[in-house]
Amino acid sequence: MQKKILILSEAFGSGHTKTAEALIQAISLQEPSVHIEFIEIGRKLHPIASNLIFHAYKQLIRNFPFLWSKIYRNISERIQATPSWLQYLIYQLFHRNIENLLEQIKPDLVVCTHPFGSSSLSRLKKMGYPVKLCTVITDFHAHQVWVQHEVNLYMVPSDEVRRQLADSGIPNHRISVTGIPIQTNFWSKTSKTFAKTKLNMKNMPTILVMGGGLGLGGIRELAHSLLKWKETVQLIICTGHNHSLKVSLERNKHFQHPHIKIVGFVDHIDKLLDAADLLITKPGGITCFEALSKGVPMLIYKPIPGHEENNSNHLVKHELAVRIHLLEEVDGWIEKWLCVPNTFERFCKNIEQFQMKMNPLAGAEAILELLVYQEASEISVENW
Repeated sequence: MQKKILILSEAFGSGHTKTAEALIQAISLQEPSVHIEFIEIGRKLHPIASNLIFHAYKQLIRNFPFLWSKIYRNISERIQATPSWLQYLIYQLFHRNIENLLEQIKPDLVVCTHPFGSSSLSRLKKMGYPVKLCTVITDFHAHQVWVQHEVNLYMVPSDEVRRQLADSGIPNHRISVTGIPIQTNFWSKTSKTFAKTKLNMKNMPTILVMGGGLGLGGIRELAHSLLKWKETVQLIICTGHNHSLKVSLERNKHFQHPHIKIVGFVDHIDKLLDAADLLITKPGGITCFEALSKGVPMLIYKPIPGHEENNSNHLVKHELAVRIHLLEEVDGWIEKWLCVPNTFERFCKNIEQFQMKMNPLAGAEAILELLVYQEASEISVENW
C-alpha cells in the first residue's frame, strides 16, 4: 500500500511554507513512491480568523515590537511546554474540525513546520486520536510553544536546540538534529562572476538586502542609507511582499541607478545569493540557513523581537554573522570590507565548517524512517 504523508504549515510569513516545500522536494528525491499532500492548514480551515490574526501579528511586530517581545518572553519564561488552555485556543481559532480532514486524507504521518499545527495535533493525540506526528523547528531556538510531549519526532537545526528540548522533558530518542530543510536550488553554489552575468549585473562588489517574505527589517531606512555607496557597490534590494515599499523605492529618482536592482517577492533568491558578496538581513531561520548554504557572510539588522533575536544570538555566538544595531555600523563594515578584502575571512571559514556538517537530505531521511518504523525510539538521531 502506498504510504501517505501530510505536511502542514501556516501562512504566517513564507519561511514555514518554504520549509514544507523543501521537505516535499527532498522526500520525493529519496522515495518517489510516497504520496505527499501539503496544506496551509489555518488558511484552509478558517481563512478569515487566520488572516485577521496574521494581520494583527504583522501590525504588532511593525508598530509595537517591544510589546511583542514582552509577550514572547513572558510565555517562554512561564511555561515548560504548551499548556492545554493554549492548545485549546489555537485549535479553536485555526483548526476546528481538523479531524475531518485527517479522516479524509488518512495520512500515515503528519509533519508540521509551524508550532500551531503541532499544538493542535498533539491535543488530538492526548484525546486518543491515533496520528504519528513529526515537528520541524525552523529557528535556532526552541520557544516553549513548540514543546509538546506527544510529538513522535522533532527535527531541529542544531545541537543547542536539541539540548533545549531535552531540558523541557523531550526524550533524546525523539529528537533528530537535521538542520533546517532548504530547497534543492540552495544545495550548491555558482561562481559569483557567472551569477552576476546571468542577472545582467556588473562584476563588482554586490550587497543583497533582504527583510524576509514580509519585507521587514528596516529595509527602507537601510536602502536610503546605502545610497551613498551606489558608485562603489551594486545593491540588490529585495522587498518581499511589501509592494508599497517596492513601488516607493522604484519611483525615487535616487534609486534609478544602474548599480541598484529592486525586486519584490521572487523565486530565485538562490541566484541572488550566488551573486551577493554580502547579505544584510533580518535573521529569519530559513533565510539564514539558505545564506549559510550559499556561503554568504551576513550582517544582521533589526531582527523581529523574540525568535529572530534568538537566531541572531546563535549566529553571532558561533561567529557566523555580525549583529548591526546602528546604520553607522553598516557603513563601517562596508568601508572596511572594500578596503580590506579579507574582512569577513574568519566568518567565511566558520561558514565553510558549518557547511561540512550539512546533509540536505537528513530531514527527508528522518521522516522516511519515522514513516517506516512504529516507534521513534528505533530512529537514528545522528542525521546531521
